[in-house]
Amino acid sequence: MALLSVDFLRRIDRLRIQSRGVFRGKLKGERRSTNKGTGVEFADYRVYEVGNDLRNVDWNVYARLDRLFIKLFRAEEDLPVTILLDNSKSMDFGEPTKLSRAKQIAAALGFIGLTGFDRVSFHAFSERAHPIFPAAYGAAQFTKISKAIEAVDVGKSTDLAGCLKYLITHSRRAGAVIIISDFLDMNGYISGLKQLLARKFDLTLVQILADAEINPQLMGEWRLEDSETGDAKEITIDEGTHAHYKRRLDTFCNGLRQFCVNRGANYVRITNQTAVEQVVLEDLQQIGFVQR
Repeated sequence: MALLSVDFLRRIDRLRIQSRGVFRGKLKGERRSTNKGTGVEFADYRVYEVGNDLRNVDWNVYARLDRLFIKLFRAEEDLPVTILLDNSKSMDFGEPTKLSRAKQIAAALGFIGLTGFDRVSFHAFSERAHPIFPAAYGAAQFTKISKAIEAVDVGKSTDLAGCLKYLITHSRRAGAVIIISDFLDMNGYISGLKQLLARKFDLTLVQILADAEINPQLMGEWRLEDSETGDAKEITIDEGTHAHYKRRLDTFCNGLRQFCVNRGANYVRITNQTAVEQVVLEDLQQIGFVQR
């Protein structure tokens, strides 16, 4: 089964990623470019809309199909959009799993970036970063990318800081970075995110937790095991335990949200039950990350 329905792709076809930063390189014919050079390369077509520059119409295509299409060109530089998908063991939890929902969100945001002719690349991360698909342009690449995302398997433990350091080291320049994760990293998230922000990356975090993590239905005697480290602990769970756990979880999530607010980053918190349609068409639009 495909990650996203054709109907949903049609609904998000006109959405565009809105970066808070000003980065060099957009596509001539689709977005304004800060690159003053003349070197351009044909990238793709888009259906003509009223107000588009008629000089970009491909009249040969019009003669064959009797429809107006705009030619889009990739300038010498373009906007890098990097989507990081957490595939650590903790993401393999819930029904549906957090990972399966995260894959849908990654695919949807990738589609929006591709149709907007941003330069989109994908990485999975757990104990290290794994390139899913090299930097791509244009909607024609989406089918291959979707299959590559769908094929991502569950990894091991989380090392977010190490993976972000790898990303910074291998990035030629700053751009927009989207991290889809539960952020349940024993070593914390602060150092890695601070490194990204110090390098002027435009940061968006999508935190996904399972309903069973937010409202666990456990009572009595249990032996709990960490899915990533294997550490186990015998515990008695009662109403007081639930209340303490929820306070700790709220503190953790609010800390991540406040970290983003204080540093001008985007933050959205969802659950594994949140439909991808709501995430993209409501949550991410409300914070202005994607717009028509």
